[in-house]
Amino acid sequence: MPSRNNQTNTLLKALCHFFSLALLVALPVLVVQIDIGVLHNGLSEQSLTEYLENVLLVSTIACYVYIAVKNPSFRHFGMLVAGFFLCLFIRELDKWFDDNFWHGFWVYPAALVAATALIYALADRQACLSSFTRFVKSRNFTFLCLGLSILLVFSRLFGMGALWHDILTDGYVRTAKNVAEEGSELLAYFLIFYASLRYVWDYCYLSQHSHEASHRVIYK
Repeated sequence: MPSRNNQTNTLLKALCHFFSLALLVALPVLVVQIDIGVLHNGLSEQSLTEYLENVLLVSTIACYVYIAVKNPSFRHFGMLVAGFFLCLFIRELDKWFDDNFWHGFWVYPAALVAATALIYALADRQACLSSFTRFVKSRNFTFLCLGLSILLVFSRLFGMGALWHDILTDGYVRTAKNVAEEGSELLAYFLIFYASLRYVWDYCYLSQHSHEASHRVIYK
C-alpha cells in the first residue's frame, strides 16, 4: 500500500511539473498579446513585457541573495550568481542610463558589480568551487541553462532585423521583430526565475528537512 501511494504521489508531482511548465511557456504569449492587442505599445521600452522582464530579473537576484543568507556554505558562490544577474539587470536598464548619463554608460556600473562579486567569490575559492559543483549537479541547472541559452543566443538570433526583413520583405514592420525578440527574452526570464525558485526550495527547505531528519536518526 505505501508503495502504491508513493507511485501516485510521483505521478501527481510529474503532472504538476508538466502543467507548471505549460503555464510558464504560455505566460509570455499572454503578456505580449496584452502589449500588442490591448496597450498597443508595439513592445516599446515602456511595455508590460519590458517591465515584467525587470521584475523577473530582480526576483531572480533576490532568490540567490536569499539562498546566500540562509545557507552560509553557498554564500560566496551565491553572491557571484546574484552579481551575474544584477549585471543583466543593469544591461536591461541601458536606455535609462543612456537618457540620464551618456550612451553606453551601463557598462561602468555593470563592470563594478562584476568585479565586486568576483572578488568576494574568490575570497574563499574552495567554498565557491564546492558550491559551484553542487550547483551544476542539480536538476535545476538544466532549466537555468535552457533559460540562459534562449536569452543570450536564441532571442538574439531569432530577433535579428535582417532575418525579419527577409521573412516579411516589403511588409516588414519593426513590431514583428520586437515580438520575436522580446517574447523570447520573456520566456527565458520565466525559465530562469522558475529554476531559481527551485534552487531556493532545494537549498533552503529541502536540505534543511534532510538535515533535521538525519539528526533525528542519529539521536534515536
